[in-house]
Amino acid sequence: MNALISEADRYVVIGNPISHSMSPFIHADFAAQLGLPLQYERVLAPLNGFAQTVAALKAAGVKGANVTVPFKLEAFALAKVLPNSLTSAAEFAQAANTLKFNADGTVLADNTDGGGLCRDLDRQLNTLGLHLAQCQVLMIGAGGAASGCVSAFQQAGVQHLTVLNRTVPKARELAERAEAIDLPSAGGGLDTPPSHFETPGAPVVIVNASSSSLKGDVPVLHPDWYQRAVLAYDMMYAAEPTPFVWSLGKLDLPCSDGLGMLVFQAQLAFEVWTGASPNALETLTKVRQALLAKAKQP
Repeated sequence: MNALISEADRYVVIGNPISHSMSPFIHADFAAQLGLPLQYERVLAPLNGFAQTVAALKAAGVKGANVTVPFKLEAFALAKVLPNSLTSAAEFAQAANTLKFNADGTVLADNTDGGGLCRDLDRQLNTLGLHLAQCQVLMIGAGGAASGCVSAFQQAGVQHLTVLNRTVPKARELAERAEAIDLPSAGGGLDTPPSHFETPGAPVVIVNASSSSLKGDVPVLHPDWYQRAVLAYDMMYAAEPTPFVWSLGKLDLPCSDGLGMLVFQAQLAFEVWTGASPNALETLTKVRQALLAKAKQP
């Protein structure tokens, strides 16, 4: 695999702000595992200068980029004008978080967020003797984070997707888009009980794709959802349990934050760039330790 990367191949993460990004730590560990001489750095792009930043990076010989807020929509738009440049995941999400700059001048745009989530969900479901393909997903939120996962749910064989959101039309719109790619789906308000929908009897995986944890809020769901759930997952992460994870601590329900999603989506990006697959679990342990250590600093 080492032949796939030449000396000093460069990769970056582009965002604004960007100083908080753990991507350099993650990709440095991936490269060290595989003995690849890969360089990875943060790039702060002006809010109105994403396209110019990408052009400059390509001209400088950078091989690929991760893209974080607020540029995922712009990354998609940039690639959309090029033929055969979008994966199905990026196409559905209308957003890209991974760019690969090919030697022939073409660009591949992917969205690895949903795939990373599914890998982490499967990892945790496997400890319960389950696979994601045996389950249905209840997703809280209908914004960009939620949209970024739908294609991956369909590819993972999820039996049914229920989207619940404060704004009901947005939930139903996303459910209709999911139906269009052959993922059985329904949408409704946060307080809608499972009995309102014609869902299968499969175990429920609850995924919080809303920004509630950033605001210190916890979405209030009908309690019947928790009775059917086997796992609850918050896409947000922090050194301490997120409000969503903390609030469910009183229930006998496995809960997780989204740090695994961060590492597994990075693993997918690394595979897109290099063709090599690092051990994401090994890196996840180190990232968790680094996050805790940083939180203890005065």
